[in-house]
This record gives sequence, C-alpha cells and structure tokens, in this order.
Amino acid sequence: MNKYFEYNDNTANSHKFWQISQKSKNVTVSYGRIGIANPHQIVKEFDNKDLALAFAEKKIEEKQKKGYLQV
Repeated sequence: MNKYFEYNDNTANSHKFWQISQKSKNVTVSYGRIGIANPHQIVKEFDNKDLALAFAEKKIEEKQKKGYLQV
C-alpha cells in the first residue's frame, strides 16, 4: 500500500504533504512542506503484517479528519 495526501490552506499559507506506505511488517511515513528537498521520514517495524496495516489505516483516518485529501 502506498498513499499520498496533501493539505492546502491558502489563508494560513500552509501547503503540506503526507505519504504512507506499508510493505510487509514495515510502515514508512514521509511528510513536510510541498516542494521541500529532504522531507522527514519515519520507518516503523511491527510484529506482523496485520498490525502494520492497522496502524497505517488508523493514521490515514487521522489525517483525513484533519483535512488532508488523497491525491
């Protein structure tokens, strides 16, 4: 699974991205301002694939509640 989201708020001049990918037991999250050269990246390893997928789905739901839209 690989999903990419963006958040744009012109009034606050906020243009951010958030990307999550899940492969086997690993979840990688990248985020930052759109256009940044070296975005932040976090890799988490779980005990099994199901836990990794559940974590990814929870984080996606959280971002969508904050207004991030999947691109």
